Amino acid sequence: MRPPHALMKLLLVNALSLSACTPAEDVSPGPSAQESVPAAGQVVAEIDRRILCIHQDRRGDHWFGSNGNGVYRYDGQRVIHYSRADGLGGDQVRDLAEDNEGNVFISTNDAVTKFDGTDFETLELVEAPADGSAWTLDPDDVWLVFNPGRYGPCRYDGNHLYHLPLSRSPVEDERSRPPRRQFTPAGVYSIYRDRGGHLWFGTAGVGVCRYDGQGLSWLYEERLTSTPGGGDFGIRCVYEDRSGHHWICNTRQRFEIRSEATFQDGHHMVEYATKEGLPDAQTDSARNFEYFSSMTEDHDGTIWMACGDTGVWRYDGDAVTKYLVGDGAYTTAIYCDRDGRLWVGTLEHGLFTFEGEGFEPFTPGESRKEH
Repeated sequence: MRPPHALMKLLLVNALSLSACTPAEDVSPGPSAQESVPAAGQVVAEIDRRILCIHQDRRGDHWFGSNGNGVYRYDGQRVIHYSRADGLGGDQVRDLAEDNEGNVFISTNDAVTKFDGTDFETLELVEAPADGSAWTLDPDDVWLVFNPGRYGPCRYDGNHLYHLPLSRSPVEDERSRPPRRQFTPAGVYSIYRDRGGHLWFGTAGVGVCRYDGQGLSWLYEERLTSTPGGGDFGIRCVYEDRSGHHWICNTRQRFEIRSEATFQDGHHMVEYATKEGLPDAQTDSARNFEYFSSMTEDHDGTIWMACGDTGVWRYDGDAVTKYLVGDGAYTTAIYCDRDGRLWVGTLEHGLFTFEGEGFEPFTPGESRKEH
């Protein structure tokens, strides 16, 4: 169980929200970014130590979003730093995504910026029409977390960046009663597209919402949001593993999600069944019970979780292996790239990569390794 001081460390970060990190898509790389350095940005020797999100683009370049110092792009040899001075819309990066044309989207607490490989364009955020027409499920659309914990999801359709409101959660009235924290209970922390193409929105305090292209439905369980020691963790990660089970921000249970939704007391609800999560994780004091902010699978289907100050947890379907990162760094994001290399971002101690037996600090300038 997460000790109270560790939970507070997380909650004190300004909306530490992370989209569920998935293995990079297997796409053919475009022209190498090593051929030239764009006019924007500066080549640097170091990466900020506060890394909240990680993405590998179709060129093979890695992007690292920092909590206060913009975004970094690593091309395998050099690190290029981008900030407001280069046209970035803000310096507190909360989400990274890419469209089918290779444009990279950097979402910050202040604005969403599109990068076409050379120039930055800050996108105007448009409130979605009240008739619901902005809700569509196009696989080419880009979905982003913006100003987490305060806004709903954002969708970019190639022309407009829409801010969309979620339907009302069945526990919204109860969870909105004062005193409440500075975040909106229905504010989105995470967005995840599952293997069936459905979208999941993890909220600050009222559960997780699914969009299946027809409508929105809700799933709420108290322990997915509220920790046994007090306080709210929020839904910071949703992930569907290769067996088709959904993991939702803690290790206690997995979910078998049914395609249909039911209508109960005025709300559309996700139909599901629960199964055991990690072995020996079914009680508050269990040694394998923990909340995680990010999850991925490696090329062998092994699950890896970023579990805060308890490091990174590995689950191979039988046993759990726990890796301390650094001297107890608070892990925030975990990502498996196309080469099978595992990357970990931390709250205050920089980037780490898995080197066979443990996680080592990442040093820019190292060539890409085979894993």
